[in-house]
Amino acid sequence: MSNNTAININTITDELNSLHNELEKRIQGIQADLSRGRSQDSQEQAQETENDEVLHALAADARRELTEIANALSRIRNGTYGVCAGCGVAINADRLAAYPMAVHCIDCANP
Repeated sequence: MSNNTAININTITDELNSLHNELEKRIQGIQADLSRGRSQDSQEQAQETENDEVLHALAADARRELTEIANALSRIRNGTYGVCAGCGVAINADRLAAYPMAVHCIDCANP
């Protein structure tokens, strides 16, 4: 890991685990909504189909974020958390506090 002393790995790990649990619950809720029955009314079915498309997109976003969380936890375990994958310098602690799944420093994230 970087020598960025402002990073509290235990706090970040707790935040990542908490976010993971929140996303898992969100996905379960979305799946429950998607498995509900359909209306008999064709206009309502059209609206339900539109709503389902939004729910699928939300679930995909949540799954992507779960992958980012798993990757961040893996970097914590292997000692590379807080090191930019692009240039190898320490990622600013404020950036990690705002987005704990960050893989790149601000310069590499915004070329």
